[in-house]
Amino acid sequence: MRWLFSILLAVSASCYGVTVGGGSPWSESVPLTVKGDSVVSVVNSTTNLLSGGGVFTGGWDDTLYYSSIIVSLRSDVSSATNGFVAEFSDDQTYVVSDDTYTLLGDGGKTYSFQPSARYFRIVYTNGVSAQGEFLVSTQLKQGYVKPSSHRIGDEIVGEDDAELVKAALTGQDHNGHWHNVRTTHDGDLLVSDTSSGLSIARGDVEGQSFVHKFGNAPDFDFGDNPVTIWDGANAADINVMQYVYSTTNAIDSISSSSTSDVIAIEIQGVDADFNIIVQTNSLAGQTRVAMTTPLYRVFRCRNIGATSIVGSFYCYENTALNLGTPVDTSKIRAAIDDGNNQTEMAVYTVPAGKTGYMRDWYASIAGGNKTSNYIMELYARPPGQVFQLKHKWAIADSGTSMVQFKFEEPEIFAEGTDIELRVSATSSGVTAASISAGFDIVLVDD
Repeated sequence: MRWLFSILLAVSASCYGVTVGGGSPWSESVPLTVKGDSVVSVVNSTTNLLSGGGVFTGGWDDTLYYSSIIVSLRSDVSSATNGFVAEFSDDQTYVVSDDTYTLLGDGGKTYSFQPSARYFRIVYTNGVSAQGEFLVSTQLKQGYVKPSSHRIGDEIVGEDDAELVKAALTGQDHNGHWHNVRTTHDGDLLVSDTSSGLSIARGDVEGQSFVHKFGNAPDFDFGDNPVTIWDGANAADINVMQYVYSTTNAIDSISSSSTSDVIAIEIQGVDADFNIIVQTNSLAGQTRVAMTTPLYRVFRCRNIGATSIVGSFYCYENTALNLGTPVDTSKIRAAIDDGNNQTEMAVYTVPAGKTGYMRDWYASIAGGNKTSNYIMELYARPPGQVFQLKHKWAIADSGTSMVQFKFEEPEIFAEGTDIELRVSATSSGVTAASISAGFDIVLVDD
C-alpha cells in the first residue's frame, strides 16, 4: 500500500506542478518543492513607439494568484517627469495606490512590485521627443522574486527602483554584549566620536558628557602659597587660600550677605557615594536655608533666577552667621561674588560610574601687581589617597599672560577623584595677585 500511495502522490503532484523528491518510496515523509509559474502580460507589454507627449495605457491584469510583478522598460528618450506609473485598483476603476518613476533616456530599467490591490496596469507618458526605440515587458510571477538588481559600483539616483526595508541595527561591544544602534535626537546615527567636542556637548555621543571647569583666585600674596584657584582665595573676603574638603555629607546650607537676595540657586555636586546630585534651593536673604540634599562635594553653583545676586552667596557646612556670612569661613565650600551669578572654582570631583579624561587646561594672569613668575600645578586625589601632582608649568606676568596645554593622550581620573588647580607666586614681593585657570574633562560611562 505504501508503494502504491507513493506512485499516486507522484502522479498527482506532477499534475499540479509539484515535484516529488528525496527519500525512498517507503519513507515516512516526502518533501515537496513547489515550482512557481509566470506569465507575460500582453495588455501591459508593447513595442509601439510614442510621439512627443504620447501615452501608453495598459490594461488591467488580475494579480490575485501572483506575488510579484516585473516590468522592464527601455527607451531612447526620457519619459515625462514621473512618466512611468504602476497603478493598483480593487475594481479596475478607482486607483487605490501607485508608484511613479522617471525613466532616463537612452537606457533601460527593471522594476519589481508586490501587488497592493487585486488589479494592476501601467501608464507610460513619453517626454517631449518622439521615440526611436521603446520596449515595455511585464511579467506576473508566483513565488519569491529577487528585487531589481543594482551594481554596488553604480551611482544611486533618485529614480532607481528600491525595496523599502525597516530593520534594527545591532552591534557588539568590547565585552561581547549586543546592543541596538541608536540615533541622535535629530534622527542621525549615534556615533562614539570622542574627538568632536560639539557632538559630545550636543549629547550625540552615547555614554559621554563634557565638563568645563574654570576658576579665579582673585586676591592672594606670595605668603599664601600654594593657592587653590577658587572664589575663596580672596584676602579681602573669604581668605581661604587652600580649598577645604568635607569628610561627610555635611554641606547643607546656603545664604547671602544681602537681605534682598531671594533667588533660586542651582547647586551641583556629589554625595559621599559620589552620586551626581543637582538641586535647586532658594535664598532667603541673610537667613540660612537648609539644602534639600546635603552634599559631600560641591563644584558648581549658579543663579537660575530672573535677577542678579546683589550680595555674596555662600554654600557651606552649617555654622554661625554674621549678616548672612559664615563666621568660620573654612566651612565655605562654594561662593559667588562680584555679580558673576556663578561660582569660579577650578575644583571638581569625578562622579560615580564615570571615568574622567582631561583634554586640556589653561591659565592666565588676571592681575599680578609686578613682573613675576607663577607656578601652576594640577593635583588629583583618588579616593582614600593623598593629592598627587599631575602637571606643572609656569607663566609670567610680562609678555604672553595666557598658556594652554592640550593632552595628546588625555589624563585619566577614576570615579571619586578630587581634581584642583593651584598657583604659587615665585617672588616674595607679589601682593594682590589674581590668576584665572581651568580645564576640560570628558566623562565616559564605565
